[in-house]
Parts: sequence; C-alpha cells; structure tokens
Amino acid sequence: MSKVEKKTQVERSTRNNEPVKKVQNVSSATRKTFARFLSNFLSTERYKPAQGFTARTSTALALGVIFAAGLWRLAETLVAVSSPSWVSQPVSRLGIPLALAAAATWFLYRLVNQSDFAEFLIATESEMNKVSWTTWADLKRATTVVLVTVVFMTTYLWIVDQVWSTLLKWIGVLRI
Repeated sequence: MSKVEKKTQVERSTRNNEPVKKVQNVSSATRKTFARFLSNFLSTERYKPAQGFTARTSTALALGVIFAAGLWRLAETLVAVSSPSWVSQPVSRLGIPLALAAAATWFLYRLVNQSDFAEFLIATESEMNKVSWTTWADLKRATTVVLVTVVFMTTYLWIVDQVWSTLLKWIGVLRI
C-alpha cells in the first residue's frame, strides 16, 4: 500500500500509556462511509418520526423552496436553449426539471430523516420550546421605544450637523 492509502492514528494504551500505531486503510473506510450513506439514502424508514416534526417540516419546506427556485430557473433556461436539439423538445423541457424535482424531494425527505441531522433538528425544536416568547403587547411597547429613540437620535444628529456646518461655513473652514 502506498502512503496515500494508509492513515496512521496514534492511540494511547490503557495499561502503560505508551503510544500505539494503528494503521487503517482509508479507501476501505471511505467505502464503508459511502455504503452507509447509500443504504440510508435508499431506505424508506423514518428516524424518530414522532419527534421534531415542526423543525423537520420547516427545514424541508425552506430547502424545497430553494430547490424549486433553482428548478424554475432551469426550466426558463431550457426554454431559451435551442442546441442540442433534444433539449428543445417539450418532453425534455418539462421532464428534466420534473425528474430533478423528484430527486430533490427524495433527497430532502432522506436528509431530514438522516440520524445526525434529525437529532440536530429534534434538539433545535426542543430548545425553541424552552424559549420565553414575548407577548404582543410587550413587543409593541418595545418596538415603539426603539422607533422613538431612533427618530430622536436622528433628529438630534441632524441638528448638530446643521449647527456645525453653518458654523464652519461662517468661519471659512468649509467652502461649499
């Protein structure tokens, strides 16, 4: 095996804390990871289906909107393309985006049911449920305070700017 195909890890022995070299074939590890990904991608089972429904649905819908925008742009581009001739056929102009939409839908379904990502979304929804959300009245009050403060500061800074520019023009520092 070449140096590129091997990966050396240094681990500590539990008995006498001596370094132990462990050689692992990277290509086999990559194959195992890809095989695990592929088996998960082709599976129809849902990971913890009763948990994190809102976060998963929101994530899938948001990513779906992004995919749909891209597919819409692709469909518009295919209408304008005349070469090669098979692209200009109505079946291709409609079939390519539809096939990609089906693949994107399956990808999103599998993504939100992939164990690591689903755990993240479940934890996110759990944390969002712990948030103390403000009431509508408090939100209106806080917004009013912010807007009044911004208007006050804007007016104050405008007045100071006018005073200084008038003063600097009067003494001859600014010539406009």
